[in-house]
Amino acid sequence: MNDPTPPTPPTPTPTHTPSVFHQAQLAALNEADKICVAAQKPAYAPALAVREITAAEVTQLVADILTCRQTAAAATQSSTGKRVATDAMHAAETNLLTALHEVQAAARQKYARTNPTQMNDYMVGHRLNPNQATFKQSVQAIIKKLGSDTLPGITPAKVANLQTLLTAYTTLAANPDSKQSDATSERRQRDAQISSITDRRLTIQFAADAEWPYTVDTNAGIRSEFYLPASQPFHG
Repeated sequence: MNDPTPPTPPTPTPTHTPSVFHQAQLAALNEADKICVAAQKPAYAPALAVREITAAEVTQLVADILTCRQTAAAATQSSTGKRVATDAMHAAETNLLTALHEVQAAARQKYARTNPTQMNDYMVGHRLNPNQATFKQSVQAIIKKLGSDTLPGITPAKVANLQTLLTAYTTLAANPDSKQSDATSERRQRDAQISSITDRRLTIQFAADAEWPYTVDTNAGIRSEFYLPASQPFHG
């Protein structure tokens, strides 16, 4: 007896747009921002300078945090650009398919009853776009065939338009890959920048931990500004 319970369909994989930052990265940059503000205070900067945390280094860290945020923004824009470019590519593909279907209909009109083999040259009965490479080659083959054949209603202007549509599609098909490459590179740059910022932020914190130890009660307020624990050494 057959099982009357239909199988549960697989859960569709949700689409995911890469975030500007992971939450841990956001926390790291936020801490770095605030620690730099504390390190630049006239009350603290001289003591940190004695411990080899110079004003120039802190200033550079502030600038690098801004650069990191800008890199992340660029990565997000590149990801958005990929989606826009993909939409444009699909629109160009639709326009090209519409024009090709007219050519195929004309080929059927001319050859279906008299010489059906000739319809193969127009890819009649074949899927035109199983992938980009096959699609572009199929279109180019049809355009070449139209250079030595005539079909009802397919004017020279329509043949020229096919080439224009193919060129547009070819150009747009390259854009999503380019945008994806940009986004991937920019996210890697962002991650490397985060790592460098975190290393230097920790260096400031270790210096502050040494200068204002937890064993002195009056240091509690200062330690909080540097994100240091109030009742134990800082371990990073």
